[in-house]
Amino acid sequence: MGWDLGTRLFQRQEQRSRLSRIWLEKTRVFLEGRTRTPALPHCLFWLLQVPSTQDPLFPGYGPQCPVDLAGPPCLRPLFGGLGGYWRALQRGREGRTMTSRASELSPGRSVTAGIIIVGDEILKGHTQDTNTFFLCRTLRSLGVQVCRVSVVPDEVATIAAEVTSFSNRFTHVLTAGGIGPTHDDVTFEAVAQAFGDELKPHPKLEAATKALGGEGWEKLSLVPSSARLHYGTDPCTGQPFRFPLVSVRNVYLFPGIPELLRRVLEGMKGLFQNPAVQFHSKELYVAADEASIAPILAEAQAHFGRRLGLGSYPDWGSNYYQVKLTLDSEEEGPLEECLAYLTARLPQGSLVPYMPNAVEQASEAVYKLAESGSSLGKKVAGALQTIETALAQYSLTQLCVGFNGGKDCTALLHLFHAAVQRKLPDVPNSLQILYIRSISPFPELEQFLQDTIKRY
Repeated sequence: MGWDLGTRLFQRQEQRSRLSRIWLEKTRVFLEGRTRTPALPHCLFWLLQVPSTQDPLFPGYGPQCPVDLAGPPCLRPLFGGLGGYWRALQRGREGRTMTSRASELSPGRSVTAGIIIVGDEILKGHTQDTNTFFLCRTLRSLGVQVCRVSVVPDEVATIAAEVTSFSNRFTHVLTAGGIGPTHDDVTFEAVAQAFGDELKPHPKLEAATKALGGEGWEKLSLVPSSARLHYGTDPCTGQPFRFPLVSVRNVYLFPGIPELLRRVLEGMKGLFQNPAVQFHSKELYVAADEASIAPILAEAQAHFGRRLGLGSYPDWGSNYYQVKLTLDSEEEGPLEECLAYLTARLPQGSLVPYMPNAVEQASEAVYKLAESGSSLGKKVAGALQTIETALAQYSLTQLCVGFNGGKDCTALLHLFHAAVQRKLPDVPNSLQILYIRSISPFPELEQFLQDTIKRY
């Protein structure tokens, strides 16, 4: 009787599997018949975002990066995934983004991350979030693919639910904020709730809080009982951190203060480094209207497919270009191939040799121009020789650049900055300028002056 019942259950499961495959195939045919968007892939199981765990309806299939799935496992590919498909379809029709899944890695190499930003001040607009940018950029440089960022309020239940969800889907989860001595610092409590844990004083943290000042800081020593402590070296001082990074399972709890977060992550890179992957990227700047080059970009994305991700971002405020293109890949080869592909198809002369960090790269670019032998290069070389002579005779505290906001003095300031970068790379002194303010200066000139001070 048991064998007969098991047979019937197995046959019913097989029938469900066949019906599901028939339904999915008809859906694929319908969808492919309705769209010719080249940016959309043709693997239906990927489109429907099948869970990475084994599912009786889809044995052996799953996405290479966890995605946002909701509902019972057997329903996720049907309901959670179709929304993702239609969103991708809509983006393709709008022609705004042509990003592929080139950044998704093979399962053996994939290291993923989810970021949870905690704080009412972010959601209310009281504070600008800079932690997300830094975390995403740093993790990507370590070979980690950031798949999701969430901003949540200072509520224990909300944070706990997000931590539980992220912990099940990503290799690493990084939280930022909600760690401190005040009533609204509840991240430790929320993480404990997420894992069915309880808060307990940790002896090493009690000692650390006493070193911080003792009274008022006791709350920092109360962490989930299963917490682990990670000690690193402060990259700014070279000394060990006074307070460790706390983690519970695959969740790492970072402070929300941007300066502290940066220093902690810089000192703890080894926890997240993925040596199997190095992401490569290239930026192109195009002096052409985005709509006019959209067909070319769509063709390029279709041509390279999953080997490369192509993003298009218009810039209405630049005097140099109208569209910035980003190329992302796990290998350098596809980047160079795509560059050649776009160079041959974009309007002639539309690719602009724009340098986004001109001040930071001044020495390299200016001296390269001076050594080029061109007419302009020879003039730049002569100016640099004069500046280098002055630097050899005087210290930076004895030199200043006369500055009134005009083109000539701005060019001179840039050349002076480049020479200082090359000849005095280890001297911390700032450059000095002499600016004589008129009785009624133009507001635009004053703003340009302040921008120049920040820039140099």
